[in-house]
Amino acid sequence: MEAAVQNNKDITNVRISIVIGPSGAGKSTALNALEDAGFSAVDNLPLSLIDQYIALEVETAKRRIALAIDMRTTGFEKKVVKGLIQNLKSKFKEACQIIYIHARPSEIIRRYQTTRRHHPLVKEVNLNEAIETDFAAMKGIDEFADIILDSTGSDPSAFKAILLSRLGLPALNPVPLTILSFSFRKGIPETADYVFDTRFLANPHWKEELRKLTGMHEGVQNFIQGDEGFEPFMRNVKQIIELILPVLQKTGKPQLGVAFGCTGGRHRSVTSAEYLASWAKNRKIKHVLEHLEL
Repeated sequence: MEAAVQNNKDITNVRISIVIGPSGAGKSTALNALEDAGFSAVDNLPLSLIDQYIALEVETAKRRIALAIDMRTTGFEKKVVKGLIQNLKSKFKEACQIIYIHARPSEIIRRYQTTRRHHPLVKEVNLNEAIETDFAAMKGIDEFADIILDSTGSDPSAFKAILLSRLGLPALNPVPLTILSFSFRKGIPETADYVFDTRFLANPHWKEELRKLTGMHEGVQNFIQGDEGFEPFMRNVKQIIELILPVLQKTGKPQLGVAFGCTGGRHRSVTSAEYLASWAKNRKIKHVLEHLEL
């Protein structure tokens, strides 16, 4: 099998990332980052099923996978975990990366208190004792790690960037602005952070020559943009985006979804979305434009 790993280009391009560490240290954040980077991420798969899962996903389907292991994992024993790691490293060589994530106990306590989540061991002992037990169970596993990360004091966005950099993966660079047009009859898009109602604008539906056209047509755009309320409305929308987008990016939410709605989702909302997309292009703001009803 080693020869196949070394000679088969598809196999060597596959990456297996095993994320290990105490609860509350940041494994979920790491899995989310790896999933965004193209890995199939699984949390707490029973240890007895990992070999089968890797055979199916990596060797057969040629997928990248990321697996998280901690004390909650069914079958967790330190010697079993160490044996699993040694077998995977022997079989997949550099294609397998072991990532050990930890944080200071005081930081983990703060996280659990802030989120009001329960440590998986807290039913048996108090939080401090649960963390001590967790750390003791993990002791020595970090010796097998290719990458050791301390998440203490890191915000999720910075932590993700550091992890991907250590793995030699490109930093995630999501499109900052998503612009949608939609029909209120069909419901508000779930991905929208801000929803703007354009039904106050002049409606081309009542113009016979414009009714069958859409907001992508110049005649429809001229009609709607001729409404005295259009420019002030869009000016306010642009001001909101200029204010909100940089703040979101600094706080670890790199994307903003803006949706324009009207009755049918074909005229006023489309014109507004097209107008904003043109503005974003001129401002060199990366964006995606989608008309849900066209």
